[in-house]
Amino acid sequence: MDAHSQGNLFQNSQSEEADLEAQVGVSASSVRLKEWSYSRRETFEKCQRLYYYQYYGGSARCAKADPLKQKLRFLKGISNRYLRAGGIMHAAISCTLRARANGREWSSRFLLEFARKKCQEDLAFSRAYKEGMPLSDELSGPALLMEIYYGMSETERLCREVEEKLADALQAFQTAAEYLPFRMGVDDGQAKIESPISVKHKDITLRGKVDLAFRQNQRVNIVDWKMGKGDGGEDSLQLLFYALWAIQAFDCEPDEVDLYKAYLGDRTVSRYDFGPKAIDRAKARIAQDTERMRAVDEYGRNGLAIAFSPCGQERVCAGCVFQGVCPRE
Repeated sequence: MDAHSQGNLFQNSQSEEADLEAQVGVSASSVRLKEWSYSRRETFEKCQRLYYYQYYGGSARCAKADPLKQKLRFLKGISNRYLRAGGIMHAAISCTLRARANGREWSSRFLLEFARKKCQEDLAFSRAYKEGMPLSDELSGPALLMEIYYGMSETERLCREVEEKLADALQAFQTAAEYLPFRMGVDDGQAKIESPISVKHKDITLRGKVDLAFRQNQRVNIVDWKMGKGDGGEDSLQLLFYALWAIQAFDCEPDEVDLYKAYLGDRTVSRYDFGPKAIDRAKARIAQDTERMRAVDEYGRNGLAIAFSPCGQERVCAGCVFQGVCPRE
C-alpha cells in the first residue's frame, strides 16, 4: 500500500470523518475486533471496499442496515475460477494425504478425475444457473463461477486453462520426487492436514488453516501448497504466523521449525529461513494490522460502506465477485 493510501484510509476530509462517527454513534476507536487472519489482512491491503463487502456487508451478523445486504450475501457465495481451482486443489491433496495416513493411496488417475469432475460440475451449474437458485456453501456442491455469472468473454477457454493448471499441479503433487518427503510425513498418522489453527496473542486471536504440519526427526515441518510457480515475490507473514502456531502447538523452539512453500506449477520447493528477529517483526506487523482494522471496525459493523474506498485497480477488480455492485470510484 502506498503512502497516500496508508495516510488516508477513508479518502474523506476531517469533517466527513466526523459525520461518519456521528452516524455510527460511537467512536470508531471502540475495540470489538478480536480476531486476525492472514486472509483478512490480505483483503484489507488489497482493497478497502472489498474488505467491507467480504467481512461486513456480506456477513449475516453485522452491517444489517446496508441496503445491498441480500445481494452482498449472495455475491459472497460465488467464486472466481482461480479461487475455486485453489479450493479443489487443497481438498484433493488433503483427501489423498488423509487416505495415505490411514494406509490407503489415491492413484494419480483417481485424483485427476476427482478434480476434473468438480470443474465440470461447476461449469454445468453456472451455465444453468437462474436467479434465486440456492448456492451450496460446501465444496462437495457445485460453485457458481463469477466469469459465467457476469457473462465475461472467453469464459469457457479461461476456465479450461485453469482446469489444466489444476490438473498439472495435482499430477506434480502425486508424482514429483520433490514432494515425496511431505507425502511420507503423514505416514505415522499424527500429521495435521488442512487443519484450522489458532494462536492467542495479547488481546487478539490469530486464526488460519495450515495445509500440512508434521514432526519428523525432531523437526517440525510446515508445508504450504501453491498451484502456481515460485517467483519469490510472496509475503512471508503467512509462513511466520504458521511458525508462531507451531512453536506453541509442538512445544518447540523457533530453530526447530522448517517452513516450506511447495510450488506445484513448476515442481519446486522453497524453504523459508527465519530467526527470532523475523518472529518479532511478524508480531509487530500483526499488531499494526489489528490496530488499522480496528480503526474501521465500527464503521463496517454499522454498514457505512462509504468509509471504505474502492481500490480501482483493474487487476483486483477483474477477479472480484462484488464487481456488479462496486462503484469502483
